[in-house]
Amino acid sequence: MTGASPAPAIGIRVGAALVTGASLGNLGANLMPVLLPGMAGRFHLSNTSSGMVATMQLLATALATLGTASRAARPGRARIATFGLVATVAGFGLAFAAPDLAILTLGNILAGAGLGVVYAAAMAAITATDDTDRASAVAVVGGTLVIAALVIALPEANDAWGGAAGFAVLAACCLPAFWLVRALPDAAEPSHGPASEVPVPVVFLLAVALLGATDQGAWSYSAVLGEGHAGMSAGTVSVVLSIASIASLAGVGLSALAAGKVGRLSIVAAFVAVEGIAKLVIAAVPSGAAYLAAAIVWQICFMGLLVQVLAVAASADRSGRWVAAAGGALAIGTGLGPAPAGWILDSFGAPAFGLVLALATAVAAVPLLRTVRAVCG
Repeated sequence: MTGASPAPAIGIRVGAALVTGASLGNLGANLMPVLLPGMAGRFHLSNTSSGMVATMQLLATALATLGTASRAARPGRARIATFGLVATVAGFGLAFAAPDLAILTLGNILAGAGLGVVYAAAMAAITATDDTDRASAVAVVGGTLVIAALVIALPEANDAWGGAAGFAVLAACCLPAFWLVRALPDAAEPSHGPASEVPVPVVFLLAVALLGATDQGAWSYSAVLGEGHAGMSAGTVSVVLSIASIASLAGVGLSALAAGKVGRLSIVAAFVAVEGIAKLVIAAVPSGAAYLAAAIVWQICFMGLLVQVLAVAASADRSGRWVAAAGGALAIGTGLGPAPAGWILDSFGAPAFGLVLALATAVAAVPLLRTVRAVCG
């Protein structure tokens, strides 16, 4: 370890690079609700057809993140992030100019793959900072704020310039990222030890994927549940979900504070348990007040849990492979979650949907907590 460079502090440049990667990696999952209407309107697509395009992009992101995890554990993260950005800009540009559904799908797949590469590099870079907990928090909070701004901007762009304008806006937003990702902390030199040889447990990745599927599945139909089951108006549901999204940021501070006092294992167990109950209440209790409270609690727990999962993965393997692989697993769960969630909701109703969400969360908790115990003691 003699002569090794010290881990960089999380200053403005490093923080901006981490936020850029986290934002790009979550673009598809978080912006799809505002991208889908534009795609469907321009190409006269059914919900099934537009949903397939969305799924192809999300799965491309997930597979690219997982596939790049090992490469992201080695030096050269800024370079591979740049390659990912080239693919992303080309893909969004192709989707914007697409004359038909086939080119639209190809553009989304290319963009999704590029986003996954950037995401893997950024998530792996968390482990190269001097404070992985703070790095995780900065990436998650900053990414959330950027996505929130784009959720507002994209519909405005579509209204002003047409149904595919959102893709052009996203391509333009990626251009500053070429400069920002240059500050991504690089991987440790091989002389730092065998950390890069630590295997990523498959059950851990499956648990993260299952959690991602339950959260995205519940979030995708949260408005449907609020209107159809809790008896709220569409406007009221939108306000509730906006409040919950903003309140979720409190989960980052709560997570850091509680983890320092009671330990990671206890706080992760508490977050998973409360989140599972909150998802059950949202679906199974036909009350607007219960819906509001459960939505806020759920999002706070989800954000806190996400920070802890990234921090645990960073502690387990300083090469960054665990964090990148966890990001890929989360992306796969996010991409696959809505389809089975919709089928369960249609087939068995809201109360059964809530019960399945709670049980799936409990199942995911077992290997997740075992991994936390093994890593953190």
